[in-house]
Amino acid sequence: MATPIPNSNSGAANRLPVAWQEISTATGTITAGKEFVLLSYAGATAVTLAAPTLDMNGLILEITSSVAQAHVVTATNLINGDNDTLTWGGAVGDSCSLRAWNKEWLTGYLVNVTVG
Repeated sequence: MATPIPNSNSGAANRLPVAWQEISTATGTITAGKEFVLLSYAGATAVTLAAPTLDMNGLILEITSSVAQAHVVTATNLINGDNDTLTWGGAVGDSCSLRAWNKEWLTGYLVNVTVG
């Protein structure tokens, strides 16, 4: 198994394997500590995202859709302060990144995903 310890010559960290999860049902919950989540249900998916713990500070979570659906991720009062939802626009490849910080999720990039 690969280790995330940087190579002493280049400083590059081997990040494999990435902790990932696929949600292929109408409802689901993102498991704590995942780094990549693929939304693949043929219909719109309603997903719950819990608050990150303090020991997760700095963790980046990427969520991407492999289907053209308007998915909704709910994390009540946990997104950029008091926001509750992330809503996908309905195209394949819609995605976002979230960074765990102080028991909240801060948005990074948003590709056809809105915060509400």
